[in-house]
Amino acid sequence: MRACLLLAVVSAVALPATGSARPEPVEGRAVVLAASPAPSSAGTATDAPRPERRRGTGAVVYVTAARAYLDVGAADGLALEAVVMARRRGAEAGRCTVDELGEHHAACPATALRPGDTVTFAPAPEPAAPPSPAPLPTAEELAARARAAAEAPVVRVEFRPGERREAPARRRIAVAGLEHVSWASTGASTLSVERLDLALRGAPLGADVVLDLEARAERWVPGANPRFRPDDDARLYLWQAQLSAPVSAVRLSAGRILPYHVLGATVFDGASASVRRGSAEVGLFGGVVPEPDTLSPTTERSTGGGFWSLERALGGGRLRHEGRLAVVRSPELGTRVEATLAGRAWLRAGEVSAEAQLGAGGEEQAGALLDAARVDVAARPTRTVSLGASYRHAGLAWPEVTEPALFPGRSDAADAWAAVELGSFLRLGATGGFSRDAEHDLGRAWAGPELGIPRLLGRRGGLTVGYLEEGGWLAGRSAYAQLVARPWDPLRLLARATWSHAKTLGVDRDELGVVASAAADLGRHLGLKISALSRSPLTTAEGAGSTSWGLTGNVALYATY
Repeated sequence: MRACLLLAVVSAVALPATGSARPEPVEGRAVVLAASPAPSSAGTATDAPRPERRRGTGAVVYVTAARAYLDVGAADGLALEAVVMARRRGAEAGRCTVDELGEHHAACPATALRPGDTVTFAPAPEPAAPPSPAPLPTAEELAARARAAAEAPVVRVEFRPGERREAPARRRIAVAGLEHVSWASTGASTLSVERLDLALRGAPLGADVVLDLEARAERWVPGANPRFRPDDDARLYLWQAQLSAPVSAVRLSAGRILPYHVLGATVFDGASASVRRGSAEVGLFGGVVPEPDTLSPTTERSTGGGFWSLERALGGGRLRHEGRLAVVRSPELGTRVEATLAGRAWLRAGEVSAEAQLGAGGEEQAGALLDAARVDVAARPTRTVSLGASYRHAGLAWPEVTEPALFPGRSDAADAWAAVELGSFLRLGATGGFSRDAEHDLGRAWAGPELGIPRLLGRRGGLTVGYLEEGGWLAGRSAYAQLVARPWDPLRLLARATWSHAKTLGVDRDELGVVASAAADLGRHLGLKISALSRSPLTTAEGAGSTSWGLTGNVALYATY
């Protein structure tokens, strides 16, 4: 658990946009957040009412495996390629660069952001107020003008056609990244990997056909990871190679499809077709699913079915519903029918979202056919108080593909948090939660306070400290301190130290973790990210041995066009 917490922080600040985790192509395994449509270049009549808040602030409303969707846009002072900082519970949760912008919506590549995270950015100056309209003319003046217009001669103008102007080409979006990662520890040799990531989004090929591509090439040095694909020093992962085009009123896509718009779906090689009418969309999809660990083509897995989405006004807010119904075949679960349903309501004082994944047939079935479920609630009763809670349920047991000895068990987890802002200098918060492994009847709980000083360094950075008391089968306690600084606008720094104590372990009862990262904008289209993560035991118990000290380093150079 402690390693996951540290790795999550590194991913939020240090990893490049195209090196993000991808949705595993095995359906029926986990609940995923609903994918939001990409923001349009202009607002629509279905936009949710804008809450009153300080200019330069917003929130994350949707996330996918690789992108985050925001509720602010050009009308709120946000610009393309602007750097947005997300905060969660008073601490920085990550940053991303806006690459799609609408009137009141925006999107950016990100992996560590969550719905409900607040975002801040440097807004463009507000437009000047329009001049007061001239006074209306009197009835007598209007009559005089009408008579003058009726009596004026009409001169014939001969039409001469000018040169034909072609419509402007669609905006091309390309992201490329070069990354080096090394792992070192006592008692083991150093392992390194070089990665090249490439993503194209909506690249025009002519005749209204666009290409979406997302791929990664890896080279392991001195050799492959002995635990995962040990015989493959060079690897290629292809998540998306998709051609899309409108045919009459239908939107068609074919190739290797990464279906962000299909709730609960996975990568597949096939085709999809959809029809949109206003805020409603309905479609069909189908194809074979590649291997989940290598993404190699195979005919052992397949999926096919339909999907839909609908968004409507709800009083002073909005309501969105979406779903998927499909037949899925895999060696682990056999052939089964899956249904995923989700709903989300945006209200003036908060939002509520829920999702349920159902499955029937095959070799494994969950109790009440409920494979997984989640509920999230966030509220802001006043300008200075924010509340939130979430619940997760996993009811389907299935064998892990990459580690066959592991069977993700049936479990439940919930957490809640509250925070109050005492002016712009101090933020007080508290968090708590529990989790339960139903397969082994193991439970644990945690709770603790959090203190944030977001302007400790003025507008250039702040400090957050927190503490957790943990009970249950993994009893103990932990604490952390995190400093975020931006000494210059193009440079962003983060340093985090954590301490954890486990009461029930015989070795390594106390551990220290350190994370340091830096991100710099080298130009309009070029950026650099560097990070390091280390864990080390402090004390041992009962004279037992200790685990190794370890260090992970990451350097990434990325470009956007």
